Amino acid sequence: MRLEYSISDTILTIHESWQINSLRGMLQMLQMIRREQEGNDYQILLRTDRNIVEEWIVHNFFYDLHVLRLHTRTVDLEYPQRWYFRVAYHLVAGINKKITRF
Repeated sequence: MRLEYSISDTILTIHESWQINSLRGMLQMLQMIRREQEGNDYQILLRTDRNIVEEWIVHNFFYDLHVLRLHTRTVDLEYPQRWYFRVAYHLVAGINKKITRF
């Protein structure tokens, strides 16, 4: 599945990201974005796939729980990521078994 996205130097927004729930689908979307943006030096693309997927999983988790759905329906990835968000996303994503297969 291909989702719409917007990108700037420090922000990648994947619109309606809740529609992709599988690790494979997330990785395919990220590979497609990286391929399309090849040659552009967006700092946001310095984040690792695992780091992005962890944040995406947490957004989907909260979306499924109906927590802040207007915000969690779309994943907004920033660079640089604040260290405490990185830790929180890693911990919460670890609850989800999908990330352990990464």
